[in-house]
Amino acid sequence: GGGGGGGAVTVSNELSPWPSYIEERITMFDRLYAEYEEFLKNQEIKQIKVTLPDGKVVEAESWSTTPFDVANGISAGLANNTVISKVNGVLWDLDRPLEGDCSLELLNFEGKEGKEVYWHSTAHVLGEAMERKYGGCLCYGPPIDE
Repeated sequence: GGGGGGGAVTVSNELSPWPSYIEERITMFDRLYAEYEEFLKNQEIKQIKVTLPDGKVVEAESWSTTPFDVANGISAGLANNTVISKVNGVLWDLDRPLEGDCSLELLNFEGKEGKEVYWHSTAHVLGEAMERKYGGCLCYGPPIDE
């Protein structure tokens, strides 16, 4: 945006139009997300028990309560510092609803897995910026240590 008073100034450094694969990717995401939302609407919501590492049990609702909700119920600071969760030992997005009784770990950036998830996610953000600015097409491959 612009400095003061005289109206907004918009500068875009993105390719126009975007490479076709970006629109195809967005279309695929929108379709898959709509299917997932429909799937969620058809799930029966039940009361579940979420066991935290200290043994405390939190009541929640299947297919509705997320790890972020549980973290936020403990404290806003915990929720804001959590990068990823583990449900029954499996990495689990913070906004993905819990499906049933489970154990829940909330991981921050200080731990190895939190760092790995953070760096992986930010690599995707950087990659999409590169695609939109320069039209490069990302390749597939395993993450590297450095």
